[in-house]
Amino acid sequence: MNSLDGPDHVMQDSRGFRARRAESGAGTAFADQAVHYSNKISGGSMPKTVKPPKALKTRGRPNSREAMLDAAQDVVLESGAGKLTLDAVAKRAGVSKGGVMYNFPTKEALLKAMIERVVEHNRHAHAQVTASLPDRPGRSLKAYVLNSVRALDVDDRVSGALLAALNSDRALLTPVAEYFNGRFARLTQDVPFEQAALVYLATEGLWMQELLQLSPFTARQRAQLVRMLVRMAEQGPAPGTEAPAAVVVDKAAPRGKTTRKKGKS
Repeated sequence: MNSLDGPDHVMQDSRGFRARRAESGAGTAFADQAVHYSNKISGGSMPKTVKPPKALKTRGRPNSREAMLDAAQDVVLESGAGKLTLDAVAKRAGVSKGGVMYNFPTKEALLKAMIERVVEHNRHAHAQVTASLPDRPGRSLKAYVLNSVRALDVDDRVSGALLAALNSDRALLTPVAEYFNGRFARLTQDVPFEQAALVYLATEGLWMQELLQLSPFTARQRAQLVRMLVRMAEQGPAPGTEAPAAVVVDKAAPRGKTTRKKGKS
């Protein structure tokens, strides 16, 4: 029995789904629990279910900088990325505009910091789930699925709200693209490429549809889909076969072109 084969208890909200599954194995709890880092959003407090990663050394006082990022997050979630200005962040954080500019000289610098924080939180959450799973082929891919299908959290909503800003400034997409490329390469290290790609695309599609509240699946169908994705991630390469080659993105090649680096058997 895999970790999601236990009984499923799913609660449907007005337009999306928030799942609450019984913990029948390692990693199950992560499938449906939100991973919260900020203790402040929209004027309310939230529990911290996973400790945040250590902050990188940055300009300004860490607590002040994080408070400003929290304020920027609130502005984006409440009014949209188009309403994100240094003045709005200063007002929300209760500081002067100069104080915001000391940490983030421009709006682009602020957006870049917000993106980097979401990426770092995702890395940390994936590492937390991975550590809870047995060390076997497909471990990283399974952790990715479990971390992605949990109930949507603040970082998910911030990611969605920032999509418009990312599309209008291609430079801001660079760290996101680097993160996606590196993540997918790691997910395919011990799982056949085609298998990992199918799991990855299906998981990303499910995440996006639920973020936009457009999922066509019933609670039962969603649970069945998640179980199948986890099974596919757990299968790994067939016994006696060579380990799959790592996927390497060739930036000089046409769009979508990848090469493979042979791995050890």
